[in-house]
Amino acid sequence: MHQLLLALAVSTPGLVENETPTAEAVARDATAPLTFSVTPGAWMVRLRGESSWGGGKRTYNDQLGMDDMEPSFRGEFRVGRDDWGIWVMGTTFSTSGSGNFATNGTWAGFNFAAGERYSSSFDMTNVAIEGQWNPVDLIGEPNADIPLFLTFGGHLGGLYTNMKQTFDFGGNATEAKGEYATLYGGLQLLMRMDTMDRVSWLHHIDFNLSGSVGGTLGRDGGTMWQVRADLQFYFTEQIAFLFGYRLLELNVSDDDYESNPSLQGLFVGLTVDF
Repeated sequence: MHQLLLALAVSTPGLVENETPTAEAVARDATAPLTFSVTPGAWMVRLRGESSWGGGKRTYNDQLGMDDMEPSFRGEFRVGRDDWGIWVMGTTFSTSGSGNFATNGTWAGFNFAAGERYSSSFDMTNVAIEGQWNPVDLIGEPNADIPLFLTFGGHLGGLYTNMKQTFDFGGNATEAKGEYATLYGGLQLLMRMDTMDRVSWLHHIDFNLSGSVGGTLGRDGGTMWQVRADLQFYFTEQIAFLFGYRLLELNVSDDDYESNPSLQGLFVGLTVDF
């Protein structure tokens, strides 16, 4: 029996030796260092949705002439570790349009007629901050020399929105504006694929996916939802090209004014980690 146990011990690596964790295991399991990530970029926004003020609804793109794609600045910043972090976003968007009314209608108590000339504009600034936590590692371990890592978690955040819409026709100049605060929550997923030095010009690829829903506070309330998805191609361990998609949709109301702008489009930027 003693000979059998000895044979099993010798043939099974690590059974009787190296009972204490190796230096590599300790380094892998240790808390990751605090990291910072900055991503400035261009959000190729197309405005969709509709609004109304004491009358029939007008769509932003078709009936208000604001259907152009507008490249807009968007900056994203994250500080944290592998499983948690604080994410901050800021973006500003502006567009305008003009044309002739196709039908009769009413806006802000003023009537307009088909064929009458109009001009419109829409401006929006958004700032968000959210806390992220990824407690579930589905594949692999963080900070380990592995080809694939998949982690999943949730987030809670707040969004500040400053919005203004103008609509001028027939000598009437109207302006609706307001500031809104939204509390939201959602889920996010990160998948990382390390090239393991098999591609000389590419260190690793990150795929990020996030979705949120929330409610707007104050005034007459409202709702919000957003989607973020992107691929980050890290040419070095710290520098990446980001190609993705961003969508932010609000539905807010203030007395007789209602608006549900939807900002959506591709997002391209440069990520720097340090």
